Amino acid sequence: MAARYLCSMGSHGERLAMEKNRNSWRSKGNQMSGERYPLDVIIEGDTGITQQWERQQDKEAVATFNARVQDWGSKVNAVLKLSIGELVANDKKLSRSLKQNYRHYGKPIVAGEEVTSIGFGFRPEGIYIHLGVGRGYNMEGGTRVLTKKSNKEWNRNPIPWFNPIIEQAIPELVEIVREYCGTLLVNTTRIFINR
Repeated sequence: MAARYLCSMGSHGERLAMEKNRNSWRSKGNQMSGERYPLDVIIEGDTGITQQWERQQDKEAVATFNARVQDWGSKVNAVLKLSIGELVANDKKLSRSLKQNYRHYGKPIVAGEEVTSIGFGFRPEGIYIHLGVGRGYNMEGGTRVLTKKSNKEWNRNPIPWFNPIIEQAIPELVEIVREYCGTLLVNTTRIFINR
């Protein structure tokens, strides 16, 4: 009954329903093993639930797509670990905390469902290191501000270990998504640190 209702809603109604679903899982935050995955790439498009259901009927194509996306995520994760190793002098826990996460509208993927988001999670210090902020060094309106009371010298500099790697990798993901379904898009608004 619900599937018939969704099919009869039309593409505009389906898009509204999908957006409501996306917003509900975004607000809860993607979590896995107690770690938050605040940085993710979302695969979406103007196609509706019906079109997604039709695509998912080809189980082999979905499995191939998911495998390619997960392979992409694993390669990016490995390059991010190398980036941390090369750029971050005192890496004690950051590279070990780096993990990727694959979801279908905020939920673990069940066999036959498409990957709709790829998340990268790591310890909060990864953001501080990337931005060059921390105790006495804050961000205000996208600008680094010195807030410490003693020693008014800048001792921290941004170490951009994350964004450049993601920028280089996104075109490959876009190509994977395009080859799977040309009407889907890669939304990168939530992947970059402080953009």
